[in-house]
Amino acid sequence: MATDPPAPSGSVSNRLIQAWHDLEIPAGLYVELLDGELVMQANPGSIHDLPGRAFVRQTPEPFAAWSERGIYLADDYQPRADAVVVRAEDTPLTMGDWPADILLAVVETVSTTRAAIKRDWEDKRLRYADARVPVYVIIDPNDGSWHVLELDGSRYVETSAGIFGQSLTMPEPMGFPIDTRGWHPYA
Repeated sequence: MATDPPAPSGSVSNRLIQAWHDLEIPAGLYVELLDGELVMQANPGSIHDLPGRAFVRQTPEPFAAWSERGIYLADDYQPRADAVVVRAEDTPLTMGDWPADILLAVVETVSTTRAAIKRDWEDKRLRYADARVPVYVIIDPNDGSWHVLELDGSRYVETSAGIFGQSLTMPEPMGFPIDTRGWHPYA
């Protein structure tokens, strides 16, 4: 069982994190803490959610996939991943944001805005690598593609890629396939 992430340091950081946790978020929106900024967005549409749901439904024991997990990477960086994969026995049952050290993989589905595309392809890629998350899967409905990146030292390298409809196989130690036939590109 994982432990809670460390308490944030610094008074400004503490106040920002407390404000984030106390925030009453209107229906249909969600908020991530990214580089010390609260980023509010509309909840994504169903096409965006299909890959995360596929991971949750198709991930076999002894692993477990969870959608919409908050991840503690640093005091000023706590993204909400579209899906994460952990060993089932490591699933935290009592905390909000999950520590990065229990993650085997993070799955992000790219949205349509330039800022969101940059966040998923560049910013989060760097931050997940800094946190030593072994696998980063990028699902891009903008062009109907998926990309599996594995940590090599301090950066990710793409080890497999495909288009929607082709099976995506997670790297070892996971090694399980994900059927992508139900995924759709944005219109």
